[in-house]
Amino acid sequence: MKQNLTEKEQAVEVVHPDSGLTASQEKCAILLASGIRVTDAAQQVGASRASVYRWLDNDAFACYYNLMKKEVQGYVEGALLELHQKALAGITASLDSPREDLRLKASMWVVEKVSQMPIGETSVRKLLQNKVKMEVSDGYLTIGGTGLGIYKEQEYKKKLQEAGLEE
Repeated sequence: MKQNLTEKEQAVEVVHPDSGLTASQEKCAILLASGIRVTDAAQQVGASRASVYRWLDNDAFACYYNLMKKEVQGYVEGALLELHQKALAGITASLDSPREDLRLKASMWVVEKVSQMPIGETSVRKLLQNKVKMEVSDGYLTIGGTGLGIYKEQEYKKKLQEAGLEE
């Protein structure tokens, strides 16, 4: 690395090789994903609002921003799961409460939200079959050249074995 950088070189931020973003851009994406307004996020990272709006149009920034939103969503879902336990306790407690209607309504809302959360595949075998079906590689069997294929039986058996499962 150069020891004697010019002022212009010092002003240029290093781009992170995994995200393709500068530290300021990454921080801005995190702030925006956590609900901070564009104006406030721009101020906190020392950028203009116009720069932040340009960043939002950048594919690398958009992907990182979406990743941060996904992390925030995971945190919120985890918090909702914790609230689910309190909601169940609230429903139980509301049976003896003088304001049962309010507590019951709030508790039922939380229970409803948790019950609507999507749950992925629960069968390892089905999950592996679907993964093998979706993998596109040399030797992938296709139907009429459409790319819609039949999963490779050997690949499926290999994945089962890797997962420690028998056929």
